[in-house]
Amino acid sequence: MAKSVCISLAEARAIALRAQGFAEAPAPFGLGQAGTLAALVHLGYVQVDTIHVIERAHHHVLWTRVPDYRPEFLHTLQADGTVFEYWNHAASYLPTRSYRFSLPLMRKYRQELHWSDDSPELRKSMRRMLALIRERGPLRLSDIESKGKSASWTDEGVGKIERRALHELWMRGDLMIRSRHGMQKVFDLTANVLPPDTDRRPPAIRETAEFHVLRGVRALGVARIPELHYLQDAGRASAVRTALLALLKRREIVEVEIDGTKAYTLPTALDRRSPIPPGDLRILSPFDNLTIQRKRLKWLFAFDYVVEIYVPAEKRKYGYFVLPLLWGDRLIGRLDAKADRPARRLVIHSLHFEPSFQDFAAVAPALREALSSFARFQNCDDFSITRVEPSLARPLFVNAPSRGRR
Repeated sequence: MAKSVCISLAEARAIALRAQGFAEAPAPFGLGQAGTLAALVHLGYVQVDTIHVIERAHHHVLWTRVPDYRPEFLHTLQADGTVFEYWNHAASYLPTRSYRFSLPLMRKYRQELHWSDDSPELRKSMRRMLALIRERGPLRLSDIESKGKSASWTDEGVGKIERRALHELWMRGDLMIRSRHGMQKVFDLTANVLPPDTDRRPPAIRETAEFHVLRGVRALGVARIPELHYLQDAGRASAVRTALLALLKRREIVEVEIDGTKAYTLPTALDRRSPIPPGDLRILSPFDNLTIQRKRLKWLFAFDYVVEIYVPAEKRKYGYFVLPLLWGDRLIGRLDAKADRPARRLVIHSLHFEPSFQDFAAVAPALREALSSFARFQNCDDFSITRVEPSLARPLFVNAPSRGRR
């Protein structure tokens, strides 16, 4: 096996950002629905999220990579069976071409429940939900008259046992999510949703592990072992290491050393480590594929990031729903945003720059343009900024004209 290649942390960041679609090209995956699918296939998954203070995270993630993205692109891909919803490290949109690699997790949850305590009541509800769908066709939770409450698992404060039953049937693969009405799932039998030509061959353990490792390295650009295990979710550490050794032996991936830390990348990625100059500024979701692994974010970018939605308001440092700001190869700050939909205004409660960042005048035009574009994405006409830290940067942003819709 070849020896490790030594690269710098800056080079690792450049590889990671290019792999994520955050480099010089404005539309690295193309445009429209085809670009949306290409981005999803390359990333491997996009996490579903229900928080709606701004446009939902799964749409936000795709919008950052497909300039003309619209939510109906994703809805259409799901409706025609090209994309499906299942569990990655959380509920996610996945390309149907990789459906078979979800089968091991489905098999696991046929033997054990995912989020529920087993009980005769739950099992009875699961049988009832399957019978209802077979008899009546697709249904939403709101279509069902509740037969009981449960204290062991809740979703947004609702404790219907039917909700748990539908979730467990989905995790087992008996049901799929056909579509959504808003964020409400429409469940149907898998046989009625999955395209008939879908590859359903159960993969071997080793094949599954190699798929997830290669998918993770391709999407992350450069990754340490814990980051690959995180993306696999269903596998054990030993399976990840075995897959790594096999892929290294076949030269499908290579080992790199970054300041004494071992990581892995694609051989072709070593040609994509030149510096990424500042250009367009990107406003990222807390659940973006680049930001979701917080330890990785701190390692690569020295960016200490916590989503404070579950922190009491008086204890929050930056705000309720804080979005990282990427400029070139640096995460330079974060903003707390909310779309005021009745007023059609994007409200920036606070804009915080990192203590190490001082190029306020240089970044100001790029940030104003990014905020205008982001406001349009929220169907807002303009934006306002209430607070800027450090305060010396405030005049560059608070007093500047804002235009959202063009």
